[in-house]
Amino acid sequence: MEIFLILLVGCFSGMVTGLTGASGVMVVIPLITILFKFPIHEAIGTSLVVDVLTSLMISVTYFKNDNIALKSAALVAISSVAMAQIGARLSEKMPERGLDSGFSFVLIVLALIIWQTGIKRDKSPVAPFNLSDHKSPLWRILLSVLLAGGSGFMTGFIGAGGGTNILLILLFVNRFPMHNALGTSILIMSFTALSGVIGHASLGNVNLMTGIVLAISAIPTGIYCARFASKISERSLSRLMGAVYLILGVVMIMVNFRNS
Repeated sequence: MEIFLILLVGCFSGMVTGLTGASGVMVVIPLITILFKFPIHEAIGTSLVVDVLTSLMISVTYFKNDNIALKSAALVAISSVAMAQIGARLSEKMPERGLDSGFSFVLIVLALIIWQTGIKRDKSPVAPFNLSDHKSPLWRILLSVLLAGGSGFMTGFIGAGGGTNILLILLFVNRFPMHNALGTSILIMSFTALSGVIGHASLGNVNLMTGIVLAISAIPTGIYCARFASKISERSLSRLMGAVYLILGVVMIMVNFRNS
């Protein structure tokens, strides 16, 4: 029964990552802490294993659809990966209750931002911004690097935000189209999650076998959903992403309230 539940959690995690670019952490952490009584720190480390494997495989689908522009986001990737190490090591010092509450808040805020982004893009589409362009404003380059560093830190610290925060940076600062931002952020998420796994593993907070089993079911589901997301409109994709984040955030709040 337990292995069936683990596979089911993995399927749901892959669906969320493939459709929205959200870290599988958003699904895995609350579910394995509730269903399998994982301590929050071990849940974070284990969920990042799922992120590494699932995100890497899903990004192949986006690459085949020409929706990855890693060269233009290289500095974003480097900053995110480096700061994930620091976040992972500081996470151990954070009380479990504080991590739970912060996780729920991040989900709901991201839901509102993504939904609003879709509305604005319906009215006035913006041109993509390329960091390799010599005419790129210096402030945009610096801002994207600083924000990516903060995103990487949060990935290592609470496991959340690796894909979603990078997605927002690519949308608002780098001005990527939604599909390109989604594909690129998922690939960067796999690198950032790997950095976080290394940090958490050094502290003994990774259940590698559970992470691999979760990934086995998450990968095929994620790939299928990524193919679907690559074909739908920017407007529909934004609405879908916002709705998923909001639902997950509300569920987390209800769980935290029940356990308080």
